[in-house]
Amino acid sequence: MLEIGEVGKFIVKRKTDISYTLAPSDPNLTTYVFLHFNQATRRLNDGEEIEAFLYYDQKKRLCATMETPLITTKKSGFVEVVAINNAGVFVNIGIAKDILLSSDYLPKNKNAWPHLKDQLPCILKEKKDQLIAKIVSKEDLKMLKLPNLVENTSVWATVCKISPEGLGLYTDDLRYIFINKNLIRNSYRIGEKLEVKIIHINQANEANGSLIRQKELARLDDSQIILKRLENLGGMLPLGNASTPAEIRKFFPFSKSAFKRALGALYKERLITIEDQKITLVKK
Repeated sequence: MLEIGEVGKFIVKRKTDISYTLAPSDPNLTTYVFLHFNQATRRLNDGEEIEAFLYYDQKKRLCATMETPLITTKKSGFVEVVAINNAGVFVNIGIAKDILLSSDYLPKNKNAWPHLKDQLPCILKEKKDQLIAKIVSKEDLKMLKLPNLVENTSVWATVCKISPEGLGLYTDDLRYIFINKNLIRNSYRIGEKLEVKIIHINQANEANGSLIRQKELARLDDSQIILKRLENLGGMLPLGNASTPAEIRKFFPFSKSAFKRALGALYKERLITIEDQKITLVKK
């Protein structure tokens, strides 16, 4: 059986006006494959054995290319987002045809979709006479022997999964990090690259991270978030000293203590006035 989405060995059988006809080097396989001239990296001779990557063209016809793919159905790696439409995003895998990462594998909220030029860790999958890309899972990587991350260090990683529980990220060398929702300050999108602090490695060598920095830095970050929200709402928020945690979370992903620390920083700078149920931006 031919392995679609993989590089295989083929024999050049003959040359036509527009392409070469290839036969699998395995004599038990009889399916012929077309290699268009513009997909050959050099001039080929009849009877020559070559390596070629099998994929489906725009009309879902099986064809080959001698270009080397960045990812296959067995090999994962980072690929660049080159186009976006309602069906999903297209990634460049190193061949002439860009491959779709379907909206089925992306968040329902399009604001959380990747942007152009984002790099995503993907692997290929054959589905109904077409090749599609999907973001790698831990299952796809289980055969790789990757070094463990280290507690209390910081690494850069790419957001690849968004769920009600939190974020899933991969480092550049495909090590997975989970960040619980309670350790996240803002909203993020797939493909966004973040600096993550590793706070725990469990017995299965799985890494947990945090996006919350030291309290003082977090307070400054939260203050800027509140200030921007005030500006967007015309200078007034229906929150204050007496607001409950539930009321605060309608506007911000903060605990009440973090909210009060951030307000204190703004009040100290005389940027706001605070009442029990109202915060007002001071006009300059």
